[in-house]
Amino acid sequence: MNTEDLRWYVMRTVPEKEQEMVTLVEKKLHRELWDCCRILKKQQLFRTQGKYLLSRRELFSGYVFVATRFPEELAGELQKARQFPQLIGNQGKKKAKIVPVAPEDLEFLRHICGRELEHDMWLSTVRVDEDGQVKSAAGALKPYLDRITRQRLRHRYVTAEVPLFNRTENVLFGIRMEGDPV
Repeated sequence: MNTEDLRWYVMRTVPEKEQEMVTLVEKKLHRELWDCCRILKKQQLFRTQGKYLLSRRELFSGYVFVATRFPEELAGELQKARQFPQLIGNQGKKKAKIVPVAPEDLEFLRHICGRELEHDMWLSTVRVDEDGQVKSAAGALKPYLDRITRQRLRHRYVTAEVPLFNRTENVLFGIRMEGDPV
């Protein structure tokens, strides 16, 4: 099968139940129906007792990404059991159309999580000006510097508007300051 036939799709599930859904897919669905099943994660720093510790959190809570060459067959298997999440598409129609992740959205996801969406969105290293405003960044945040909507330097994150999934999403980017020991 040609790798160009492999496309990414999104399944919606209950927030904080993403890993249960991935485990269910891995155990119950025929492996030839899907290639990869991922929960996209981001790195984030949190402060405790005056030190910053690295944590991992869901990038998109309640969503699981699956790569398949057989979306119709996969959707059919998912619909057989209530406990499975469903592929996102035009739900509510008699013959729902399954919608793959749009090429421009996939480009963003691959930029921050790797070609196969296999790694966490890493921390972006930022520099701030004398007024405490982010003035430059290295990493995933760099293309969105002019779209920052909120910054919490003490909590080591910023949010920025990113055109994603046919709308503008406020994406939380974990940051580190130059000189942070992480």
